[in-house]
Amino acid sequence: MRKKEVIAMQMYEVTALAPEGPEEVYQAMVFAEDEDDALNQLEEQLKEQKIAHGMCMAEEV
Repeated sequence: MRKKEVIAMQMYEVTALAPEGPEEVYQAMVFAEDEDDALNQLEEQLKEQKIAHGMCMAEEV
């Protein structure tokens, strides 16, 4: 019998700030395994949409 691994997903609010300054350039909600996964998803979205950014943050909601 094959065991299934259950991965708990959480909702995260992810935000990317402008390269210079505190303005938000992107914000979204994502389902992720953990904060690192949420930030990785954010980075992929920013890369796909060619959005220049500085610091990124993820907060569990």
